[in-house]
Amino acid sequence: MTIEEQKNLYHLMNKYNKIDSSIIKSNLIKYIDRSEYKRNSQELADKLGLNLNTIYLYRQPLKRSNINFETALKLSSILEISILDLMK
Repeated sequence: MTIEEQKNLYHLMNKYNKIDSSIIKSNLIKYIDRSEYKRNSQELADKLGLNLNTIYLYRQPLKRSNINFETALKLSSILEISILDLMK
């Protein structure tokens, strides 16, 4: 990774961390519901190395949960979206 790529990643992480977590969660729910993982949360949990209950928690709009940057980056890759899509 070049220094410039590292700077861009650092900038992206800071931007992500400043966004209201409810926006990220709302977008995550939307993209999971549009994906093949809507009905297969266990497969998504396995790919992320997370407990199935964590995926259920992420998908509950009224349950408070913060999704860290690394997990959001993995999720966006699995869902084949840009992490910026979670931040809109």
